[in-house]
Amino acid sequence: MGRFDLVAFDVDGTLVVHEHGQTVWEVLNRRFTGDDGWNPQRYQEYLDGKLSYADWVAQDIEGWKAGGATRDKLVEAFAPLHLVEGTREALAELRGAGVRTVVISGTLDLMLHTLLPDPPLDEIYCNHIAFDGEGRIAHWQATPFDMEGKATCLRAVALREGIPLARCAFVGDSSNDVWIARTAGFAVAFNPNSQELEGACQAVVRSRDLRDVLPFLAD
Repeated sequence: MGRFDLVAFDVDGTLVVHEHGQTVWEVLNRRFTGDDGWNPQRYQEYLDGKLSYADWVAQDIEGWKAGGATRDKLVEAFAPLHLVEGTREALAELRGAGVRTVVISGTLDLMLHTLLPDPPLDEIYCNHIAFDGEGRIAHWQATPFDMEGKATCLRAVALREGIPLARCAFVGDSSNDVWIARTAGFAVAFNPNSQELEGACQAVVRSRDLRDVLPFLAD
């Protein structure tokens, strides 16, 4: 039996990176609204209780719609983003060892499926955008599983699958991963940009290759 039965991953900054450290939200706000300053402003409004997470997502996506975003244009805008080296191999190795691999992230499903088609993942929990027949944004669904909700999701999946939290691990990089890192039995901060997250994790890995987390996740 391996060390863990389930490993959950963040996406932006963990599985997918930008050379200047931007998230997909910053990239798309810059492309379709001309300003990526919305991100820290809306994040602070969220922390202050002035903006719900769903409203935050809606404001961003409505801005993209107003800026002419379509499915094809969104995919084109993902160009500065790329998979972290070794991502597909690390996920496949875990699944091959019988570990359940799950994404719990505030990213966009379209971006993840664009960069990682046919992903070696058992489940994906993130924000969803739907398109009409012409490729225009029709509607969207904000994930309830970002920020504190990441921990809620991990607990729910573990309970459903009958996996003790002690046998669940998490890999992430930022402050919105702190709650799930404290919930998982073991957590790895991968190239972290948050000291709080580092303090909540049992291991810190600084590397260009996701496979370097595997020694902490497998026997």
